[in-house]
Order: sequence, then structure tokens, then C-alpha cells
Amino acid sequence: MRLLRVELTRLRWRRAVVVLLVACVALPLVLLAGYAWETRPISDADIAQAKEMAAQDAGQPWVAQEVAACEADPEIYLGPDGVATDCAETITPRYENYLYRSELELSTLRTDVGAAVVTILTGLLMLIGTTYAGHDWNTGSMSNQLLFEPRRLRLWAAKGGAVLLTGVLVGTAVLAFFWGAAALLASSRDVAAAPGAWSTIWQTQARGVVAIGVGGLLGYALTMLFRSTVATLSLMFGVAIAGSLVVVAILGDGAARWLLPTNFLAFVLGGFSYYDPSACTQLADGSVTGSCERVLPALDGGIVLGVLVVAAVGLSLWSTQRRDVP
Repeated sequence: MRLLRVELTRLRWRRAVVVLLVACVALPLVLLAGYAWETRPISDADIAQAKEMAAQDAGQPWVAQEVAACEADPEIYLGPDGVATDCAETITPRYENYLYRSELELSTLRTDVGAAVVTILTGLLMLIGTTYAGHDWNTGSMSNQLLFEPRRLRLWAAKGGAVLLTGVLVGTAVLAFFWGAAALLASSRDVAAAPGAWSTIWQTQARGVVAIGVGGLLGYALTMLFRSTVATLSLMFGVAIAGSLVVVAILGDGAARWLLPTNFLAFVLGGFSYYDPSACTQLADGSVTGSCERVLPALDGGIVLGVLVVAAVGLSLWSTQRRDVP
């Protein structure tokens, strides 16, 4: 515990870590503010602007031409029961058509912005774990630390525990603040949550906290394995950019099941729908019978991610124990 407290102090005083922690707080709030703006209620000013736009479009020559054509043959424009007297009202632009705006829905917030927040926090904690371990290797301080604590696995565990604990605490605090602000926003707009919505949200955020903490541990373990921040970051960007392409090239149409984003979202959201052409049948006329989507459960997604994390941690522990320290 004393060594863990020392590593937590060292982690806290790293300036790069502080900057990343600030980003962990700021970015989710920016996303929530953007969602709040996009779903804001329609104001009197919006209605006035919509009426002005509708009046401008109604005065365009094409409107009169379309109305005249409709009156000449209303069945083509309005259907079998259409009459000429309804053409002007139907075709002339109405201001209501200019006022569409998405409404605030907690379920949509969970699957869209909420999932994005968990993904961003996981990525930032991976960077924290990477820069924290990479600094010790780049500066050569790892050998000095081993003079005071020669048991390598004990030192690895203390550093990894500090990163994991930081990820869990940051994830818990940020997600709780995010959803507290979302609840206040919904209350201010008199938006009621659907039955069971908050239970689903908290389950999602609990899995999100696990993903965030383990993400930080994974970044730390990879850097302890490669002993280089640049190497770990290169691997991360390589997997993010080319990893999906490689999987698709190898597995073809069945690749969606094994993509990292698919498994990550399945674990965090409690299930994720993905396209699988083998789940449906294409007939000779080109039509498709059945649904071409499958649902990946959270457990299956978590198993895939868990195998990758366990493999990375195992290799990192082996490398720490066996390789020479410069």
C-alpha cells in the first residue's frame, strides 16, 4: 500500500497526466452541451424565422407552377382521392416544415453521446497509462526505482494498480457528473424517463467504468512491454486505423463480429447490433428474407476484450520479470 501511494503521487504530479485528466472532464461536458443545444426547445424566435423562410419560399415561381400542375391533375399529386382545391394548401411551404428538431431522450443519449463519452474516456486513460510508464523508461528512472524496490513484479503491480485505480475513480466521477447534469437538463425540460431507463443507464455506466479502468491498465501494460511511449502509441493508432481493415480482409463478410469497436460497444451498452449477411437469405429476384442483423451480447464482447487484455498483461509481466533493465 505504501508503494501504491507513492505511485499515485508520482502519477498525480505528471503534467501530461494532469492535462489528460482535464480533458477527461472537459470533453464529456462539451458533448453534453452540444447535445443540449441540438435538442433545445423551439422558441418564438425560431418560429418567426421559420415563418419568414416559408413566406420567402412560397413566393418562388416553382410553387405557383407546381400548384397549377396539381390543379390540372390532382390525382397524380394527392392520390386517388385528391381534389384541386387542396393543391395550394398541400404544396405551398408551411412554416412547420422548417421547425424540425430532435427531442431530448435519455435512451438516445445513452447509446449515442453516452457511448461516445465512455469511448473517449477509455482512450484518454490508455494515454495516461502509456505516458506514465513511458516516462520512466524514456528518462531511465526505472532502473533507479528498482534499486529501492528490486522486486519487479511488485513494482509493476503498484504502478498498474495506480493507473487502474485512477481510471476507476475518474470514470466514476466523470460519468456520475455527466448523468447528473443530463438528469437536471431533462428535469428542466419536463422530460420523463421511460420505465427502467435509469436502471439501464446505470448498468451501462458501471460497465463503462470497468472499460475505462481496464483501458488505462492496458495502455500501461503495453508500454511496460515495449518500453517505449512511441511504440505503444504507434500500435494504438495502427490498430485503430488499419486493424479493422485487416480483420475484414481476413474474415470477409463475417468480420463485423470480431471488430474491436463492435465488441467494445457490445460490452458497454449491454448488447450491440451488427450486420451479418449469413443471418439472412437473398432470393433470386434480389429480395432478402429475414433480418441481416445479429445482436452481440455484452458477455461475448467482454470475453473478446478480456482475452486481449489478459494476453497483454501476461506478456508485460513476463517481459518485466525476464528482460534486462538498462
